Amino acid sequence: MLIESMTQIAGAAPWDLALHLPWQAFTSPITKWAAQPSFVIGEYMFIALAALGLLHAWRQGEGRRRHLLAWVGALLAGTANDMFFMALPLVDNFWQAQATIMITPRLPLYIPCVYICFMYYATVSVWRLGLPQWSRAALTGLAASVFYGPYDIVGAKFSWWTWHDSDLPISNRILGAPIGSTMWIIMFTASFAWLLNRAIDRDPAVSGKTFARGLALVCGLSTLTFLVQITALQQIDGGIPGPVGLAVVVLGYAAVVALGWRRRQPLPRIGADRLLNAAAVIYFSALVVIMAAFAPETHVNTSMHQTYGACHVEAKDIAGLTRYQYLCAEDFDEDFSFACPEAQPLPAAGSEWYTVCGRPHSDFTRWLLGVSGFAIVGILLYSFMLGGLRRNARRP
Repeated sequence: MLIESMTQIAGAAPWDLALHLPWQAFTSPITKWAAQPSFVIGEYMFIALAALGLLHAWRQGEGRRRHLLAWVGALLAGTANDMFFMALPLVDNFWQAQATIMITPRLPLYIPCVYICFMYYATVSVWRLGLPQWSRAALTGLAASVFYGPYDIVGAKFSWWTWHDSDLPISNRILGAPIGSTMWIIMFTASFAWLLNRAIDRDPAVSGKTFARGLALVCGLSTLTFLVQITALQQIDGGIPGPVGLAVVVLGYAAVVALGWRRRQPLPRIGADRLLNAAAVIYFSALVVIMAAFAPETHVNTSMHQTYGACHVEAKDIAGLTRYQYLCAEDFDEDFSFACPEAQPLPAAGSEWYTVCGRPHSDFTRWLLGVSGFAIVGILLYSFMLGGLRRNARRP
């Protein structure tokens, strides 16, 4: 029985190359554009933003090693977190669309870049404010959620990934984005920043030993620290992430930021920060344009999804909550459809690779305002932290 269970876990692991599935390591961007045009823009935007983050880190002079540690730490800790949750069948509740560059059938190259973007950009931007340790970590989590929020809405709407239909931890959603996802971003990134800063604060020059220690801390403990927090906070909403728990997280973290705000020692703006500020502005603006310019019903996602099968077959998740093991066409409530432009037969029972397409906007104005609101807040926040909207900054 143990061997059988381990085999099932290994088969579900994101590093499994799944040669029986028709995935490709590389797909022509032209071919992918015909199926999911907005996804091609998003994929290469995140790859470019991650590269700009690396350039930003490299141009930091005396602070280069600190910034490189943040960049590499975000890459490794973020990717490890993603693969950890994909590898556990009792947690597994999301499936990425096939990008033009795939590492495995479930892991596009751009996903590690997404982690670099919201973790590195938030972490180093908050560093510029010179806040005390706890306030620094709390603001990093909040800033990361502002960065990630519009991507979470746009990506779900245009089928850049699909969610498990009946998984309770992601059942409470705002504009298609699970509340649990937002809580995760805040607490996971704050945990990452707190652990990273503990290593750096003890050795600002970041020796080789500190670099290794920092990577070990963020890779080994970021996910665990997040899990401790969300396990406690989701009890507020009856055992699953919900609106009250989210409000408690946001207000609690904001209070921690406020407590340290008067003791901040902001740094003056430097040339490299203009690059990061400009990248953030382009990022937020691009997501608004994607939401405004593209039609989700024209997007066709052929990839791995929740296994298709009989309706209402119950299974338990890692917390012992009940969910349906299979997705069935007769009873699901997601922002995608099986009624694609080129009519496809419904998937066979047991299929994990099949085609879905986006649904038309039910309330375009609401979705556009939501993404635009995030973008405005994000542009103002990152421009302030990176110095574009700050005046008379002083050195610590």
